Amino acid sequence: MIDGATVASLARHWEDGWNGLDLDLIMEPFGADVVFSSPYVAKQLGDPSKTTVEGRDALRSYVAEALNRSGDIRYTLNSAYAGTETVILVYTCHLPDGSEKPGADIMRVDRGGKVVEWRSHYTSDPTNWRN
Repeated sequence: MIDGATVASLARHWEDGWNGLDLDLIMEPFGADVVFSSPYVAKQLGDPSKTTVEGRDALRSYVAEALNRSGDIRYTLNSAYAGTETVILVYTCHLPDGSEKPGADIMRVDRGGKVVEWRSHYTSDPTNWRN
């Protein structure tokens, strides 16, 4: 099972990084060959066939663009869960219009403590969003 220090570190990098618009803090825990998947990849990259971003450099570019695009969004980390090789971060996105959107990220961590896979998930049902 992943230890509490690793979970706490990932949670801090994620929440403090996104809320502080700190690209370096967000990217610190990711390995060189990380694979990232999100429902927003296709839209942000302008290619409906793309569902993943591969490699740390490509992910850094993706996250930098996301920070520029969503700088007014704030996040609250609601909980974090540890598995045998994954961490799940459950959070709320606080959108500029006052609505809230729940999300969950799953991060697979290698033996050296680096994230090698990151998958973001959001509700597909807008009735689950809160105003």
